[in-house]
Amino acid sequence: VFYSEGGAYWPVFEPALRELSKFEVPVLYLTSDEKDPAFAAEIKNISMQYTGKGMKAYFYLNRLKADIVVMTTPGLDVLQIKRSKGVRHYIHITHSAGGCSGYKTYGIDYYDTVLTGGDADIAMIREIESKRPIKKKNLEAVGCTYLDVTRNKLKSADFMVSKYFSNDRKTVLISPTWGSHGLLSVFGDKVFQLLIDNTDYNIIIRPHPQSFICEENLIQSLKENYSDSQRIYWDSNKSNINSLAQSDIMISDFSGIIFDYLFVFGKPVISHVSGYDKRSKDSMDLDDDPWNISVLKKIGTNIDENNIDFLPDILKENFNRSNDLSYIIDTLRNDMDKYPGESGRRCAEYIYNL
Repeated sequence: VFYSEGGAYWPVFEPALRELSKFEVPVLYLTSDEKDPAFAAEIKNISMQYTGKGMKAYFYLNRLKADIVVMTTPGLDVLQIKRSKGVRHYIHITHSAGGCSGYKTYGIDYYDTVLTGGDADIAMIREIESKRPIKKKNLEAVGCTYLDVTRNKLKSADFMVSKYFSNDRKTVLISPTWGSHGLLSVFGDKVFQLLIDNTDYNIIIRPHPQSFICEENLIQSLKENYSDSQRIYWDSNKSNINSLAQSDIMISDFSGIIFDYLFVFGKPVISHVSGYDKRSKDSMDLDDDPWNISVLKKIGTNIDENNIDFLPDILKENFNRSNDLSYIIDTLRNDMDKYPGESGRRCAEYIYNL
């Protein structure tokens, strides 16, 4: 059984399911999204079923009978989804190329197996296991499934970037996470004003989807002050591929989208990491900064209150880092994107062998 909280996670599961179908293993795919793209996918040996949302879904999941249950949902046996006595083995697939150190505390403690993007998450999980009274899990690096979906889209003959601007200026993508420590909350107005007054770049603004819910007033205020124009585009599309493909550089904080940008597109990133808070996350038990934060300090300039006024100059410096950045990305790939193009097969083989 596979369980998905919603259609946004279909790219995480799809490569594994398509490969698993070749082994003729019967799979039931459960989803809490009536509009999950899975329902349009015709995959041999895979049946799809809507579970309902919230308590209805939890009631169903907590009473499952299955050999193996595969999920990307953290918090098994901690939050609402409990381990069912009728399930022999629970597998977690990580769903971010930034790793799983940002999960809420105890996010994967009670899974039997974790399939990771690479070696950095394995090291992180082993360190956490050494500090908590929990059993050791089976850990396997399989690569990053949803990044392979993006790579395949870019290679497909019918893919075409939908341009937001009619000019040939360089384009800056502002794509942060949400919350009081995120870039928009801390520096949103300042970043926009600096770019508009001191550069001639196009600007794509793509807030985290949760920002439109939890930071509605902030987003509304920014949209009123910096509305769509010949140089500014607000992107609220479900897919991020258009914005990633047509931008030349990203300004973010510690959002996981940074690593999609790095590993698939190989473009420079400027980040704001000083607001990262380890409290209530699994990373709070790590001796050092989690992988995603330590890496951000290597791949590009970090902006804070001491250098934010120099953002236009920082952008120019980082635009010229392409060759150096390519080498850094290659050295990092084993950490979180270990097997480009092979993740679905490796997931399926692991599940089949188990």
